[in-house]
Amino acid sequence: MLAWSTHQLTEYFTAVNAAEDETCAMANAVERAAEMVDAEVGAVVREGAVHGAYGFGPAVPEAEVLEVAAGRPMLVVPNVGELYAVANPLGDQAGEALVVARLAEPFEPEERQMLQGMGQVLGLALRSIRMLAAERHLRAEKERQATSAQTRQRLVETLLTIQRAISARRPLPEILDAVTGGASDLLEGATVTLMLAEGGPERRLTIASTSGGGVSPPESLARTAMSGGAVLVRRDPRGLMMAAPVRVTGEMAGSLVALLAGVTEEDTERRDQLAAFAQQVSLALTDARTVEAVREAHHDPVTGLPNRALFLAILNRLLASRQTAEDPTSVLFVDLDRFKAVNDSLGHEAGDQLLALVSRRLRGCVRASDTIARLGGDEFAALLHDSTVESATLIGERIVAAVKEPFRVAGREVFIGASVGVAVSREPSLKPEELLHNADVAMYRAKKDGPGRVLAYQPYMHTEALDHLSLRGDLQRALRDGEFRVQYQPLIRLADGKPIGAEALIRWYSPARGFVSPVDFIPIAEEFGLIVDIGQWVLETSAVQVARWRRDFPDLGLNVNVSGHQLVHPRFTDNVLRALAIAGLPSSAVTLELTESVLMSEPDLGKAALHQLRGLGVQLSIDDFGTGYSSLAYLRELPVDELKIDRAFIARAELTGEDLALVRTIVELAQILGLRVVAEGIENAAQLTALRRLGCGYGQGYHLCRPADAAEVPAKLSRASIAVRG
Repeated sequence: MLAWSTHQLTEYFTAVNAAEDETCAMANAVERAAEMVDAEVGAVVREGAVHGAYGFGPAVPEAEVLEVAAGRPMLVVPNVGELYAVANPLGDQAGEALVVARLAEPFEPEERQMLQGMGQVLGLALRSIRMLAAERHLRAEKERQATSAQTRQRLVETLLTIQRAISARRPLPEILDAVTGGASDLLEGATVTLMLAEGGPERRLTIASTSGGGVSPPESLARTAMSGGAVLVRRDPRGLMMAAPVRVTGEMAGSLVALLAGVTEEDTERRDQLAAFAQQVSLALTDARTVEAVREAHHDPVTGLPNRALFLAILNRLLASRQTAEDPTSVLFVDLDRFKAVNDSLGHEAGDQLLALVSRRLRGCVRASDTIARLGGDEFAALLHDSTVESATLIGERIVAAVKEPFRVAGREVFIGASVGVAVSREPSLKPEELLHNADVAMYRAKKDGPGRVLAYQPYMHTEALDHLSLRGDLQRALRDGEFRVQYQPLIRLADGKPIGAEALIRWYSPARGFVSPVDFIPIAEEFGLIVDIGQWVLETSAVQVARWRRDFPDLGLNVNVSGHQLVHPRFTDNVLRALAIAGLPSSAVTLELTESVLMSEPDLGKAALHQLRGLGVQLSIDDFGTGYSSLAYLRELPVDELKIDRAFIARAELTGEDLALVRTIVELAQILGLRVVAEGIENAAQLTALRRLGCGYGQGYHLCRPADAAEVPAKLSRASIAVRG
């Protein structure tokens, strides 16, 4: 059950914390909680009243709901009957709870634990919202308002990161380290320790992860929190001790303990924050199904290589043992290119087989005294003893060359690549995490320049990485605040100038950045998983608009660009059909455009969804055709209706004989396969004339019609033939 719930919990956290007021937060929380456990009704009880009622209809049995919040296990709903109910406290305040109820069956321990986590997050969000609302009216509290808002944002971002790590099945030690590290950072450098109970009659507590210092908390405090089931606070000579219980499938399994300085016993916000992080530990341990996973050897089970924790421990020992600051220690951060495409198309078993093969090649690229580790996913690291930046760069190039050679996986040859970042330490004070992070930043910069590159870390790269993260946050706000808009560029039939369709083009005008090109923000949206929501917004918005235009232009079609990340989304087909249903647009009027590189890099990727949509009438276009070296066999296998000739083939003001020959070949190929051909980037009359003589049926470009806002398009559609006649 938890395997799928962790994915939706991320959406839950986002929805609740994105609410602007308490009413919206409670309504969002109740609706999403009810949906996730198939409950018929739900509500929030707060300050003796019922809020955010969901599923009851016009008459809400408030007295019955209040009794459930007080501990009653059943809820009587008029015209429905008795429902199994569960109340999930919002915090320490008695009687305040997130209530859900359903007819089908009682709630399982895993569901109760998940709902308890939702209650904790909702309570924290409501208190944050109320605090921020009050602070807006107190000028003297402005500084505190900014600090609180930043803390809340940091908490949300940290919890989302941890949730994604749980959903992606990152190694359990890595997730637990992320929890203690995130809690320590949010609690201003507090020492945060996770203590878990091992098996046996005495249930001995052991430290599974710690961050922020080397102070060991008293075991008695952790045990007391486990027995009490709530956050425990105790004054200690070293500061204030807080302990939050950790559960696995509903049973007590340990405690998350924090030692804080300068905090009073009345600081309920810190208690709630620690409880929220303890809930993340509970979810991670429950997802792993057993605390025994914590005691597994510090090696990756797929490759047999050291994992991140062991790699950092080895690096720490090496840095501490250096005789002088002149002894260089190099770290390589290796990220595989196109691994996800293989994993998605051939399956996780083939993906694991490929990772094992990669690990063998990496070991063959370094000395026996060096260390290769798998950090998680498709990321590896190499620790090179006494290695200068020049030597480390050569090793990185050797790794790139080794990974570039084909792998034999699942009975077929697979081609991937690697990008490598290099960081060298000569400073004795540099921490292992900082050195690895610098290598990671250099790898990202290398990947940005193109696949198969090796770059050494430079300080300016850190600034670029921060800007990258800032752009990610701006993208999230842009989607939330409606900063995106859609322009449309008509597709013209070259024979008579008649508009036969319009391509939807996303535009972003950021209040802080000004116009941001899709070339800059689309890759980041893909990297951080925002492209699915952005792409769906473009599809729904443009479908509604084209449906309106079809009243005056009945044959007008819609072309929409689709990312490979959307294509492999499990609900891609449903999302497309939903957009068409909202707009009232027939499926035959829509053409989905995918770049040739996406389709040809792994032809099985999303093939089932494409065939399903094609069967329902939706058409498929290959964008930028001619740049990805497609084979005729792939074109015959895919349900393709249209080829769009890449603008690079007609970019010259006057086309050469070689240009014309290439375009003629594409046109003839399309005619053989019965496909439409659209030429992109028609900028002048000479190009238009040449394309018409070659038999190209359709075109786009500034010479025919520039992209325009929706309000301007009808007039352009009415006089589009002027460009062709001219």
